[in-house]
Amino acid sequence: MTRFLSKILLMVFIFLPFSVSAISVGDTVPSFKARSIDGNDNVTVNEYRGKVVLIDFWASWCPPCLKSFPLYDDLRREIGTTDFEILAINVDENTEDAKKFLSKHPVAFPIVKDPKGVLPGVFGVKAMPTSYLIDKNGVVKYVHAAFKEGDIAKLKVEIEKLIAE
Repeated sequence: MTRFLSKILLMVFIFLPFSVSAISVGDTVPSFKARSIDGNDNVTVNEYRGKVVLIDFWASWCPPCLKSFPLYDDLRREIGTTDFEILAINVDENTEDAKKFLSKHPVAFPIVKDPKGVLPGVFGVKAMPTSYLIDKNGVVKYVHAAFKEGDIAKLKVEIEKLIAE
């Protein structure tokens, strides 16, 4: 019960104060750097310029994230990584929780960690998961909170349109 309550409080403190400065459709994604989930590498959003990128905020305790991860991995495999990439940002306070999740639900796309919740604040994330579809120039073209299986088909259409531009 205490763990559940602390997660609810974390959501309130992370997501509510930053809703004013949300990244919206038409905004350029701010440059950021984060550590890979294994802690070995720094990953910057700028290294993906020239590709369409899906930035996905997720947490191990998020039920829709459990559904989205294998479907995102399939989507990435289907579209390929020449013109497209998924960058998942984990917001678990304890990175070990994310690693346990990934050991049960492995994916091939890059995952970074943000245990202090800085990036959700910058982006104005209000729900888990929240995804930002970014064009080749780093401009947000689509923002989607939550996840349902039917979302993948719509997302694929949007990604393919952006790749064709």
